[in-house]
Amino acid sequence: MSAEVAGIVLNTLYVSTTPVIIAAALGTPLAAWLHIRGGRAAAALKALFNGFVGMPTVLLGLLLYLLLARTGPLGSLQLLYTLDAVVIGHTVLVLPLYLSFALTALEGVDPRLREVADMFRFSFWRTAALHVREAAASLAASYGRAVGELGIALMLGGDMRYRTRVLTTAIAHETMLGNWDAAIQLGVILLAISLAVSAAVTALGFRYRG
Repeated sequence: MSAEVAGIVLNTLYVSTTPVIIAAALGTPLAAWLHIRGGRAAAALKALFNGFVGMPTVLLGLLLYLLLARTGPLGSLQLLYTLDAVVIGHTVLVLPLYLSFALTALEGVDPRLREVADMFRFSFWRTAALHVREAAASLAASYGRAVGELGIALMLGGDMRYRTRVLTTAIAHETMLGNWDAAIQLGVILLAISLAVSAAVTALGFRYRG
């Protein structure tokens, strides 16, 4: 593996892993709180999250581009065409997905678990932790969404060589140049990362269940 490819892989891991961590940090307590609270408000918010899951990435990338552009409201931050801009875009992309998956998983948890938590007066965070063990699939789904995303990475990162190029944009670049061997090799690396993360998260979920 060349130094350039290694850098592309590291960039990919950064713009994929960081958004999932942020989404989990924000979405886990929110999902647990909505599940415990219940009611129409929780149902309405879940419907809203499900709606955002289907938002076209090109549209999301365009909206964020307008916000981060030099003439936009956040232009003074000078984040456009940086990896941090891609992280912001991927976070906005995967957060609704994480919340939707987490809420769906929590609905399948035995309701007696909540009764036991109330009986022993578990804290909110400890109760949330018990529920999150059943939502490992949300992590895998969120990471798969982030690591395989192209539109946001291209629009906000710019596919700048040695700076913001990630595996998806590199594959697109090599394909447009007709470098099929390089594109396939990068695709294999991307697939390996996705499968490895999915397997690790799934194994973690089974471990907690056991």
